[in-house]
Amino acid sequence: MKSLDWTMIVFVSSTLLHEYWILTGLPRIYYWDVKRQHINHVDETEDMKKTA
Repeated sequence: MKSLDWTMIVFVSSTLLHEYWILTGLPRIYYWDVKRQHINHVDETEDMKKTA
């Protein structure tokens, strides 16, 4: 083995790092739709008013 295959080393390292990131639950970014959440909340409160 005269020289290292750097492409393979980078690929394996990045794959292992990615798996480690997913399995350990490092900080993640979650997106949500505020408008839809607000509309759902308004609908729920209107339903509660109708039943009361």
